[in-house]
Amino acid sequence: MIISPGDIIEEDDLLSNLSSNNSWLQSIDAILLLGGGVPLSPTEPPIYVQRRCDVVAQIMNKITTMQDHDSDQQQHHHQTQQRNTLPSVICLSAGTAHLPQYIIPHNGLPLWESTASAAYLLRHAQYPLSADRVFAETTSFDTISNAYFARTSFTDVTGWRKILVVTNEFHVGRSKAIFDWIFRVPATTTTSPYEMYYLSCNNIGLSTEALQSRKSHEKRGEGNVRALAEQYTSLKGVWEFLTEKHDFYAANKLVATAMGEGGKGADNLLKLSYGKSSSRGINGDGDGVGVVGGVKKMIEYKDGRIELSIGVVFVISFLVVMVGIRLSSGNERVLRTNPFR
Repeated sequence: MIISPGDIIEEDDLLSNLSSNNSWLQSIDAILLLGGGVPLSPTEPPIYVQRRCDVVAQIMNKITTMQDHDSDQQQHHHQTQQRNTLPSVICLSAGTAHLPQYIIPHNGLPLWESTASAAYLLRHAQYPLSADRVFAETTSFDTISNAYFARTSFTDVTGWRKILVVTNEFHVGRSKAIFDWIFRVPATTTTSPYEMYYLSCNNIGLSTEALQSRKSHEKRGEGNVRALAEQYTSLKGVWEFLTEKHDFYAANKLVATAMGEGGKGADNLLKLSYGKSSSRGINGDGDGVGVVGGVKKMIEYKDGRIELSIGVVFVISFLVVMVGIRLSSGNERVLRTNPFR
């Protein structure tokens, strides 16, 4: 089986000829695994995407097996050739543009489609992948942006050039047209340095306690950033930090968060300062701060008039209807039991 750049390869043809395509498989730098639908659960992409994952898992297992065999052969013949590395697998897609996101039950946050695919691969029943080989792209919402952010956030930064795009048969024609287009346009390069300016706006809309919490958080973060800036001194270095260490971009950390296995996170006061609602108050002890905040959002006084939220209007309307029904029912009983009316 001869494979040339630009070819569309059928799944059955590749899986039945994995051994004969040993060299080609081991030359792949990255596998781009397309998403394509709302996940069924934090560890389950749609069934057709699961098929993409299963094929990728088989390919990665085959490459690992072949590399282990080659390594044994080299040792037997006292060869010192360095062992090849496995391809990186980039799970693509934050979501589907025309459908609402899957919301993670335990934290109320959206589940990226790429997170579900990454979880499926990392916990694959037969061929689980190593966490250092799996990446999650969390920006795109269609196939064009799949390609764009795969290139700008991953392959342009890392230098990966031999790419295998994986999707289903019904999707492969348009995907090929899109990826051929996006990956062939010339990159914009510049040697001019950036000039950076920063504008500081006044602090309004935060309580004294919330503002102090934010300032403490920002102060700690500033110290951390200065240490990171000394450690990661190239664009690729920053990319490595984001994709390997950062809670919101490293695939294994996204999976842990989706499964409720992450750390405790920020304190409640800090979360409230970012807009988190709470019915138990700032400290979770029932002091009513969260309730008051919720009521203020439902009933507000603006420009000399009282504004009610849709929820409040609905509740009032419902109560009026129920009272009307009750009064009507009462009048009917009176008419039936009072002979003088």
